[in-house]
Amino acid sequence: MKDRLKKATIDKYLAIIVIIALAFVPFVANLYSTQILGKFITYMIAALALDILWGYGGLMNLGFAVFFGMGGYIVGISLACQDGLPAFMSSLGKLPAIYAPLKSIPVAIILGVLIPALVALVLGYFIFTSKIKGVFYNVITLAFAGLFELFITTNQSYTGGSSGVNGIASGLNKITIGGHSVSIVQWYYIAFISLVVIYILWITESRFGKVIKSVRDNEARLRFLGYNPAVFKMTLFAIAGAIAGYAGMLYVPMTSFISIESAGVTFSTMMLVWLAVGGRGNLSGAMIGALFVSFLQSKLSSSFGEIWQLVLGVILIVVVLFLPNGVIGTLKNIQYNRRTKKKA
Repeated sequence: MKDRLKKATIDKYLAIIVIIALAFVPFVANLYSTQILGKFITYMIAALALDILWGYGGLMNLGFAVFFGMGGYIVGISLACQDGLPAFMSSLGKLPAIYAPLKSIPVAIILGVLIPALVALVLGYFIFTSKIKGVFYNVITLAFAGLFELFITTNQSYTGGSSGVNGIASGLNKITIGGHSVSIVQWYYIAFISLVVIYILWITESRFGKVIKSVRDNEARLRFLGYNPAVFKMTLFAIAGAIAGYAGMLYVPMTSFISIESAGVTFSTMMLVWLAVGGRGNLSGAMIGALFVSFLQSKLSSSFGEIWQLVLGVILIVVVLFLPNGVIGTLKNIQYNRRTKKKA
């Protein structure tokens, strides 16, 4: 046990500290702070999904927030429909037939994971079987996010448009555990436990995870050994999409709201920033990076008013320029160099 602790890298220690701290938040913080940190936890789950895809699979996605948004919109619309026709659908006169399954919250929860996974799988099929790579792959993912954003904003009566989905709060009371409505604290711990489980599963350390790393590092050799890289990429795309959709579903109870701001190009870019700051190819870095940037964003917006984005941009540029491996990645490299010197 002592040997394992000595060999553990600093990113693991920091991840444990963060997880322990988050576990006690509801005991020491007020309800509003718990809700905000609960929202940040859903971001951390999405960051893990993106890091599995980009950090370990080498598949950067400029429109990854779309999958997060799909999960959020499916559950959000389901909750908004629980007490009748939502206000943004009033012009339709009745609930569209395509939304009929969403009257059932359990069905909506299943679809919130399944649909992002299927969309990711189909998109991945066309991209990877066509052997599209490099800048063309990036353009497709960016265009995908742009199209999704356009679809949401131009279909006001079906999606709430740029105003988002309202009326979610009343629907949340329909979700019960033991006959009682799920509280914000309970939602917080559902998100927290989900984060811990996904982090501990360490899909990247499985046989599948090792093959994915091989796809990233030497796809030609993997093909020579008889593997089909496209199949593994499609599977990874679907898994990452499902996790992101699940994170989006958990986001809705924390905010009682969902809009294109949580699903479009801008939010997709912010997800990439989380990994750039924390360090991609390192699940601890992705998780801590998402928490750090989100917390910093929250504080700066309240302290600097309208110029907070400029201040955040300067900070992020400094981090990326001087810490190209991210904060956690740089700390991990420093620890590795010190241990190497001691052995020498």
